[in-house]
Amino acid sequence: MNIQISEHAERFLRQKIGSKSSPVRLVFDSEGCGCGVNGIPALWILPAQDEHDIIIHSNGVPFLINRIHAVYFEEHLYLDSEETYPSFRLSGDSQLYGQNIRLLDKREDES
Repeated sequence: MNIQISEHAERFLRQKIGSKSSPVRLVFDSEGCGCGVNGIPALWILPAQDEHDIIIHSNGVPFLINRIHAVYFEEHLYLDSEETYPSFRLSGDSQLYGQNIRLLDKREDES
């Protein structure tokens, strides 16, 4: 699996991550969405990788995905963002996953 990150999206991610070397996890967030097949893509900044994560190859920021969530996404992904809007657009070769993908900092939750 790989993800191509636009220059603007990478700048935005690095700004949010800060000076610490924290990975970003792509998730299929189904909490509060009914059954497990209903969900939305999200990005989480994590304090560290966990044992169930696999690496998503990228051209910049380190990305991870839980093995279970990988089935919801295509092999080749593209992440972009706009200057004037603080969210991301995630697409694949055959579909758009979302134009308003949220980035949540989960590092505070782990302390």
